Amino acid sequence: MTLRSLALTLLCSAVLLLQGCSAWQVNQAAASLTVAGPQATLNRLEQIEPAGRDEAQYLLNTGVLKLYLGDWRGSRQDLEQAKSIMQSMQAVSVTENFAALTANETLRTYNGTPTDQVLVHVMLAISYLMTGDLDGARVEMLQANITMKQLADDDSTMGQLASARFIAGLVYELNGEWDDALISYRRCYTILQARGEPIPEALQVSLLNLTKRQGFKKEYQDFSSQFGQEAQLPGKDEGEWFLIYFDGVVSSKTENRISVFDAEVDTMVSVVMPHYRPSTYQPRRLTLVGAERQQSGILENLEVRAREDLDAESAKILAAATVRAVAKYKMVQEAQSKNDFSGILMNIATVVSEQADVRSWNMLPASLQIARIKSPLPASVSLAEKARSLPPLEQFSNRRSAVILANSLLDRIYVWPPLPERESQAEPASGEQGLQEQQSEQGEANATQ
Repeated sequence: MTLRSLALTLLCSAVLLLQGCSAWQVNQAAASLTVAGPQATLNRLEQIEPAGRDEAQYLLNTGVLKLYLGDWRGSRQDLEQAKSIMQSMQAVSVTENFAALTANETLRTYNGTPTDQVLVHVMLAISYLMTGDLDGARVEMLQANITMKQLADDDSTMGQLASARFIAGLVYELNGEWDDALISYRRCYTILQARGEPIPEALQVSLLNLTKRQGFKKEYQDFSSQFGQEAQLPGKDEGEWFLIYFDGVVSSKTENRISVFDAEVDTMVSVVMPHYRPSTYQPRRLTLVGAERQQSGILENLEVRAREDLDAESAKILAAATVRAVAKYKMVQEAQSKNDFSGILMNIATVVSEQADVRSWNMLPASLQIARIKSPLPASVSLAEKARSLPPLEQFSNRRSAVILANSLLDRIYVWPPLPERESQAEPASGEQGLQEQQSEQGEANATQ
């Protein structure tokens, strides 16, 4: 291939990339999610036809938006497709490697960060849980465990999510599998300890309750001494409420152009790197109030996880970007030495074609928070900051327990087992399709009971 034809190819590829890339449209939608809300943002995404290489990012985002809106079936469909793409792309094609080397990293198919690869199981498990499908949730947690084992590194907690361990423990506990629940809660505790992050009160209660229930006296005493409280096992006239709370929206990546000296060409070359601006996230809590009250605690700070994932990859990304920049620099120098039009084209092409890969699962919450309290079966509970009261457990659940899913982006909350019809009707509508899906899935949950 001549320099002129190579320059034209690079330039045309770059222009087509800029015109046809769907990722930037997704990133724009993510930037306005807090203001626009999940439904308007989902409507906007549904007008986009993602490029094949961006499909996993697109489906992760539509899947989590549908989860926010209570479209459990639609959410699972999108998240399952995204999960399948990410798993299939663990072996990257030679063609994609060549395209990324000669043009830029956005020509690779998005296959998710370590956090994405585990968190997709967590979101799927929550969707199954909210329809009463404990078996489906259990399967996702088993798959999450396999994924975390594959990602495990003795020197790092990369890809090890406390949220995956806690949700697994919750699923096991709701299913009466006490030993497996305790194992999962212990692993959750170990991850948070390794990271030096606070232990949410809900996890403290979970560890105390399960160690006492299962008769691990020494371990129970150690936890009781550390946490400064006793177990809170419900009595015969009491039940438990579990809260899963999504707060905020995780940051999106941006580009950052830097100069790097390369000894091979004895000059500075310009490279473009993905970058996160300093976080401005301030967590908001949600208080679960019954006979006792508990403020939600951060289980997974996804703002931090996103930056950790990028930091872990930065050296590799920089090395690849530098190799690419040096190769382009050499082509420009050769073209310019021939003093013809290909030199101009090549110079333009190298600038236009260089883009950082700023794709991410950027419609996730900034943090995943949890709370759990016990309450008398005849007593109602409330979510203080949302000014929302929920009926007593004895009115709608024969399980002596209920799970609440709430989000800072909208007022609607979801409860499993489903609330009495009059209570469900008090929920704001999310559009005809979402409401129909919710009613359908509530029917499934009732059938499960």
